[in-house]
Amino acid sequence: MRLTILAPALALGLSILPAQAATYTNPTYGTSASFPRSAFPEAEPMPASGEGGVWRSPAGAELVIYAFENQENYDPASLVQWRRSVDRVTYQKRGRNWAVVSGYRPDGRIFYERYIFRGDLIHSVSIRYPEALRDPYDDLVGPVAQSLRAPRN
Repeated sequence: MRLTILAPALALGLSILPAQAATYTNPTYGTSASFPRSAFPEAEPMPASGEGGVWRSPAGAELVIYAFENQENYDPASLVQWRRSVDRVTYQKRGRNWAVVSGYRPDGRIFYERYIFRGDLIHSVSIRYPEALRDPYDDLVGPVAQSLRAPRN
C-alpha cells in the first residue's frame, strides 16, 4: 500500500486491515460481498423488500450490496448504456455476464458499481463517496467490488 494513500485513510480513522473485514450475504438472493467495516461502520436497517443492505460512513461514503430482478431484460451493454443516461460515466468495462461502471453521480459523488448477471437477477455492489474521500476510498473500490459473489442458478 502506498504511504500517500495510507496517511489520508488513517486521518479519517479508516483501517483497511483484513481483520476488520465484514461479509454481507443477502438472505433473499444470496448476493454477497466483503468490505472493511471501519470504512462503512453505520449499517442502515435492512429493507423489507429483501433486496440488499446499505452501510455508510460518517464522512459521507456509502456502500450498497443488493440484487434485483432483471425486469427490463438488461444485458451488460444495455445496463451500461442506461447508467450513462443517469450518471456521468468515466469508466466502463463489461463481459458476457458482468459489467463495471464508474464516474460521478448527479450530486457530485464518485461512484463505482459492479454487476453480475445470473438468470433473472442482477447482483451488484455500489460504492459512492464525496470527492474529498477519493484517496482512502479509491483503494477500497477494487477489493470490495471483486469480492462480489452471486450464486449459480
